[in-house]
Amino acid sequence: MRVIENEKTRKALRIGVPIVLTASAMLCALFATDGRKYVVITVIVALLTLLLFAAGFDRRRIGSRRLILGAVFTALSVTGRFIPLLKPMSAMIIIAGLYAGPETGFLVGSTSALISNFWFGNGPWTPMQMVALGLTGFFAGVFSPLLEKSRAALIAYGALSGIFYSMFMDIWTVTSSVGTLDLHEYLTALYYALFFMISYAVSNALYLFLLAPPFGRKLRRIKDKYGL
Repeated sequence: MRVIENEKTRKALRIGVPIVLTASAMLCALFATDGRKYVVITVIVALLTLLLFAAGFDRRRIGSRRLILGAVFTALSVTGRFIPLLKPMSAMIIIAGLYAGPETGFLVGSTSALISNFWFGNGPWTPMQMVALGLTGFFAGVFSPLLEKSRAALIAYGALSGIFYSMFMDIWTVTSSVGTLDLHEYLTALYYALFFMISYAVSNALYLFLLAPPFGRKLRRIKDKYGL
């Protein structure tokens, strides 16, 4: 993948692409609730995810090594989705963003949603899931200076990410059922999804508590050795 040389361009992409991706997911929720329109938006989200990942390259970073690391975490994340109830999927995405950078975190989150949905079912909800999980990994990388120093902050971030994912996906739940984002219907959806919201938050916190320290030690050595 070609390196984006200009630093200002990279910074603009790092800010602009997540905003465009979020807007694309919202448009999919509002206007692509039937037919095959969602396929176009899914492809756009996937292409912009690759563009965002490319924005994280510079001369000091070896792109192929970062890509391999992202592929490994994507495989772990996809596999984790098959575990019932308490899934380590988001925890793997957070760890990827934390130690491999925000762009890699977004790539792992977005592609994990897309690939795992080949088994769990693709549809208009797929771009929403890609963006929600991508942002989970992206902001883990953004806040990595804090999250690496404080285990409590990392666990809290994991729990909040689970709540964010549930709330973000309930936008799709409401718009797909009533055709618009009605506040009363949205609050009702949040109430009925409370069990799932709690399970997402608990599973993220639990797996980060168990997995972040050993993964962190290994990944810090990899970063030092290969200059990632």
